[in-house]
Amino acid sequence: MSTARRPRRYAAVTAAVGLMMAAVPALTAPPASAAPAPLAGPGPRAASVGGGNVSIGWSVPGTPTAGLRDLTFPLTVNKATAHKEGIYFAQQFGFTGAADVGYTGLQPRPDSGGSERLSARFSTFVAGASTTDPLCRPGADGGPGVTCAVDFDGVYGHRYDLKVERTDTDTWTGTARDTVTGKETHLGSYTLPAGSGNLRGSQGGFVEYYLGIPSCAEMPRADAVFGGPTSTDAGGLDGTAEANYEYSDCVGESNYQAETAGSGTHVTRGFAPAAATSPVGAARR
Repeated sequence: MSTARRPRRYAAVTAAVGLMMAAVPALTAPPASAAPAPLAGPGPRAASVGGGNVSIGWSVPGTPTAGLRDLTFPLTVNKATAHKEGIYFAQQFGFTGAADVGYTGLQPRPDSGGSERLSARFSTFVAGASTTDPLCRPGADGGPGVTCAVDFDGVYGHRYDLKVERTDTDTWTGTARDTVTGKETHLGSYTLPAGSGNLRGSQGGFVEYYLGIPSCAEMPRADAVFGGPTSTDAGGLDGTAEANYEYSDCVGESNYQAETAGSGTHVTRGFAPAAATSPVGAARR
């Protein structure tokens, strides 16, 4: 799966630059190098295409030159989203003294025990990063960095505030707080090499279907709201998020739509499963 990860991050950096340059016409397609190779999928119906991505851009105006010590990314996975593995809603973040990025986000999972389930990620691709957190492991998408992951009982339709916070000199901690219930979930922590600095005030994110599918017409439904990020630094800062374009597979064939939602963006993609119908005259039980 690593072949789909690194180009995806490249495209999101491009999206962040585009968000800051308002005078530049909106991008309609990513660089050719941003397209990952199709992924093979198991099962009786072999995958013929990868799922593709949607580029999200975000920025926080007024970010100090030294960067930010915390960022909060509001994210709502709406009820229409397929309760199955394969979809990733993520926001990325960069550091003032490091060349690579990290990301945090939510992935749907099948319901279990009568509860809806979500899986959270909090990772970095910065070489030399380390961790002692039990939720984390060395490496990220086949390269350097640290990956932190946790599955939890969630509620589709509730807004989760995904917070990235500096909790020691070069140590960063991730949390997800359900803004309806107030329940907070620890996502992990890692330490970056000395001099990695603080968080930058702009970057990009994505909506991704990372499993292969037989055809674009069978893309599982993804429906989420990416709110504008915020920070407690500099007396409190408010940012914006917007959807930019589709890239990789299924461009123009995935039922993709995006609209402004307050300071953020509401993105939908894919198709809901067809409702089961009873034959005419069939007896109902």
